[in-house]
Amino acid sequence: MNISNENYKKFINNFGALKILVGRYKNYESKALLKFTGIGADYDSAVIISSKLTLKYADYYFKEKTGMTSFNVYRVLDDLNYTTITYDSVNSSNFGSTSLGNYNGVVNDSSSIDITLDNQTVRDWLESAADSTYPNRNYGILLQPEMSSSVIKGFYSFNNTTDLVPFVTVIYSKNNETDTLILNKSDYVTLSDAPVSIIPQDRFMLQNGIAFRNLLRFDLTKLPPNVIINNATLEFTLDNSLSFISAETDKRLVIGTILDSSLKTDSLYTDAFLLDSIKYSVSLNPVFQRWNSGNLPNLGISMKNLFELQNLDNFVFYSPSYADTTKRPRLKITYTPRSQ
Repeated sequence: MNISNENYKKFINNFGALKILVGRYKNYESKALLKFTGIGADYDSAVIISSKLTLKYADYYFKEKTGMTSFNVYRVLDDLNYTTITYDSVNSSNFGSTSLGNYNGVVNDSSSIDITLDNQTVRDWLESAADSTYPNRNYGILLQPEMSSSVIKGFYSFNNTTDLVPFVTVIYSKNNETDTLILNKSDYVTLSDAPVSIIPQDRFMLQNGIAFRNLLRFDLTKLPPNVIINNATLEFTLDNSLSFISAETDKRLVIGTILDSSLKTDSLYTDAFLLDSIKYSVSLNPVFQRWNSGNLPNLGISMKNLFELQNLDNFVFYSPSYADTTKRPRLKITYTPRSQ
């Protein structure tokens, strides 16, 4: 039977992920929003002597490990909901245009980087924590990669142990006394994007972080109506040469049943597993039985990565149009005719 596919982009929110991603790699971009919270109300009228943001490298990169990391820090101007925003829901008007700090260099394994921040911005954070009517609110900062970046690097987020989380070291003076304040509680989100042109020809791709997902459709006209489906197994093949899958990534895929073809909403999830180094398999008996009996419309299945929120790894598969038919997705259905 005929199988067709449709790769599509589904921007996701990865609030709560283990890493903050920042940088550029070719046509890929990852920018991060970071807002330090839990600031006490005792630091109003403090004079900021110095302020420094520290990020600890989580030993994750996409895709050039020794590439240059370059980004600027800008003020977030609006009260954005870090738990819901996606790449396509914000634009340049949400952020300031004056750099508050910057970093440019090669980030090495198990290292940390320091970015000197604008003192006035940090003072605004302290003042707004003490006074709810203070005009310059703390909506966070944007880490915006520069065009000179040649890699996307992952830094530990607040969702890690205390010794790994991002923090700001503030040296301040108040009442003629100098002291140090550590801000180490934060909200954060990474916003990543890439054009659909990155998908290789005659392939479909499942990409974490952005995310790219796929839809497979099946022409069931060859299947006799009103039969009992004993087994429906789909197999599809990974192209390792074009994929980028780090050791940390869970290689399971999530298969869903499409309920709305325009919005691509799905349900009835099941996992697909690797049979070997390249071949995936998933049993779809309940879905095909519902389609064949007319209990559900046959709108196809969705495919996405189980580890979709955590990094930028991508899985590239041979599509139904690939020249070598042995590598195309294959569906095997075993059925029993119902007695009349």
